[in-house]
Amino acid sequence: MTETPERLRVPEHMYRALGYLFPRLMFLNARYAPQVHWGDIAAALDGFPTDDLDLASAGFWNLWRERWTDRAESYTALAEASGTVAGRSRALRGAAAAYHWAEFQYFDDRTVKQRLRQRIRDCFLGSLAGTDLQVTEGSLPGTGAGYWVLRTEAMRASGEPLPAVVLSNGLDSATEVEVMALAEAYLERGIAAVLFEGPGQGLRLGRTPVLAEMEPVVAELLEKLRTEPGIAADRLAFAGISFGGYLALRVARELGEHFRCVVNFGGGPAIAKFDGLPRRLKDNFRFAFGAEPGADLQPRFDELAIEPGPAPATEVLSISGALDDIFPIEGLYDLDRAWSDRHSLEVHPREAHTSLNLINSYTLRTADLVTERLADRA
Repeated sequence: MTETPERLRVPEHMYRALGYLFPRLMFLNARYAPQVHWGDIAAALDGFPTDDLDLASAGFWNLWRERWTDRAESYTALAEASGTVAGRSRALRGAAAAYHWAEFQYFDDRTVKQRLRQRIRDCFLGSLAGTDLQVTEGSLPGTGAGYWVLRTEAMRASGEPLPAVVLSNGLDSATEVEVMALAEAYLERGIAAVLFEGPGQGLRLGRTPVLAEMEPVVAELLEKLRTEPGIAADRLAFAGISFGGYLALRVARELGEHFRCVVNFGGGPAIAKFDGLPRRLKDNFRFAFGAEPGADLQPRFDELAIEPGPAPATEVLSISGALDDIFPIEGLYDLDRAWSDRHSLEVHPREAHTSLNLINSYTLRTADLVTERLADRA
């Protein structure tokens, strides 16, 4: 007898093991940003061995990388076979997202990771053909840090200088995926998006240590934006997610007078104790900071802790999950008391890092708030 094939589905053991990550894989609905769909997740995880569920192990994430790379390559084949600009664009968006999920927790081979990161970028830029999104690329001569200014056709047609929000990455997020998805809420509201990659972020992840003391680089970026004819340099906001949220707090403290408001999605003034972090997260930090395998990063974490000090010269909004095990909420409570009426703190009691289950609603509300703050005061 011919066996009846089983339906393609996410195995129950994988759902239990990876429950926290599913909202991250789906992230936000997007028009331009790469994204995967439930069927991609089912195809990547179907048949995943039950005896290899140690999420702290290199073996798990290597197999994960292989499976998501297969999904990405199926999309690139679809793009090559498509006879339409629209079909090729949509397929390349799927490929870029799948390449990102292939690499985001893979740290064993820098060359492989960097090649996957380059594939994300190539597929994303290719996916913009036929869309109304204009990407203007720039770099900062002092550090070589890069940025993109994003504007839609309707925004360019206005002929007026536009307000803008600068968006900063987390450690393992991709400029082209999560940060691009966050940017869309601002583009929809007529606000230009500046996707910023400091040293150690984006394509430079793993090539150079991430720079936590990012304020001088952001100051250089501000100088460049003042020369952009399409940007209203007096109507700027800054937003960062995860480690980018930590950077946002630093920017607010040191450069607050240059921004109408600053938003921190899931960052905090201090990172949790290094010894208590899951093993894979330790590898993530070591990779980003250019540390040796097995290195204890607690001294570096201690150096990076932000003392609240005086309130910043701008309005700051922090959004955090009460169960965050990377940036503990206690540090934000201290900051909130110290910065008083210059800081608003939104805490989600049942959420962990970056409150992923609620990201759609809080990014909508935050984008509305930023739009109000960036309104023309003339």
